[in-house]
Amino acid sequence: MRKQKRSDASMGKRVLILIMVLVLGFTGLMPGSRPLQAEAADSSVEKWGVFIGECIHGNRAKVQKYKYVVIDAQFYTKNEIKRLKLGGKKIYSYLSIGSLGSYRGYFNTFKKYLMGDYDNWSEEQWVDVSKKPWQDFIINKLVTSFQKKGIDGVWIDNTDVYYEYPTKAIFNGLVKILKRIRNKNLPIFINGGDVFVSELLDSGNKKLIKGIMQEEVLTRIANYNKSRFAIQLLDDRRYFMEYCRRVKKAGLSVALLEYSKNAYVKKVIRKFCKKNGYTVYIANNVQLH
Repeated sequence: MRKQKRSDASMGKRVLILIMVLVLGFTGLMPGSRPLQAEAADSSVEKWGVFIGECIHGNRAKVQKYKYVVIDAQFYTKNEIKRLKLGGKKIYSYLSIGSLGSYRGYFNTFKKYLMGDYDNWSEEQWVDVSKKPWQDFIINKLVTSFQKKGIDGVWIDNTDVYYEYPTKAIFNGLVKILKRIRNKNLPIFINGGDVFVSELLDSGNKKLIKGIMQEEVLTRIANYNKSRFAIQLLDDRRYFMEYCRRVKKAGLSVALLEYSKNAYVKKVIRKFCKKNGYTVYIANNVQLH
């Protein structure tokens, strides 16, 4: 997940003003109109549950309200995934193809392909996706093992390596990995990766993916260590809104991954997603658990 460094917004009046701007701009509410009323989670848009920061094993209670559930299948058994799928839920496995974490058992094997540090995530480094041994490992080892466990698709992370290292070799390396995953008949959602996905659309390869999940469209992480959130900065908000519209227009599914503990902000997010035909997961913490 590419996380840009942002200045921490002050709490209080400034945040409340930004929230009101967000409400007026995204919901069409004008001064004097009826305010939004309190509402529960909206099952028509909140269809995703993202649990990659912990292993929930076969805990169906945690995923009950979601249609699509993202886990890190490397840490699950086939029976645990089977249990999570009860009731028709679709289980997607987290799969980082553009970065490598030091906590992974295969770190030492592929650390020779590391290219640079990953801002805000000290245990992660960017990896050279153009290297065939890395591509082969992703497909033959990881994806194959996930498929044997019964996953329904993959949730690809860190294609933002192309944002960090915008070369033809990196782009082609990512495309090769996606093509090999699709050859296994597994649908793909890409988390983040706006620069890569935009290039994917331009290159005529949109059929490689089913959709995207874009982080921090309306909200942003203001402090990683304290899981403190704020309204997304105006320029970034406009950019990501336009990007999501483009992806939707291309016939792909769009989901948002937003961060907020504020009930009112959550209402605005749900309303925005319903209006635009998006789905969403609203996280209460950076760790996604």
